[in-house]
Amino acid sequence: MSRNALDQWSYFEERGLAERFECSWVEAPDYRTVVTALRAEEETLACDLEQARRWYRAYSKEDLVWVSEQAPGWVKMFAVSGLSPWRALDSLPQPGGQAFHLSYYAGEITEPIYFNGDEWEDTIPDDHWDRPRQEGADLVGSPVIGREMNFYLAALAYTTGRFVDDTWFTTPGLLCRIPEGTWPR
Repeated sequence: MSRNALDQWSYFEERGLAERFECSWVEAPDYRTVVTALRAEEETLACDLEQARRWYRAYSKEDLVWVSEQAPGWVKMFAVSGLSPWRALDSLPQPGGQAFHLSYYAGEITEPIYFNGDEWEDTIPDDHWDRPRQEGADLVGSPVIGREMNFYLAALAYTTGRFVDDTWFTTPGLLCRIPEGTWPR
């Protein structure tokens, strides 16, 4: 039986990566540009997320981020350990580019954060939600957390051009240790 393409959250659950989830999507030419902008190029390891998840620690103080291509023109940053440097998102996109951040922690989903290329926005524009709502992304998955995460992930997939599937975890990327003090917590 094939999986519903809108059921993206279950991939994280299956891999034990759903206890604490932080991921950002950045409009950028390539992932190495983002790694350089993060000031993390000194301590990196080439790997995919399947390999990087060995370092997954939901509540660690060491900040490790896996950075990889999402789709042409988009880069994803998944917090493997510690916190994601989401406060750096406004310095990461190409000029005029967008960035999004989604997190789940201690049973709470934080509504996605959005940088529109010039400034932070309180909310993501309504047109980002139309297609996922029309296709019923908020009805896929269980429990309620799964449905809500699938809805947000679908909106991000339609915007960035790629849904989460098994290949999302096997895309080559870099595991980066963010030096302490580089970005505010």
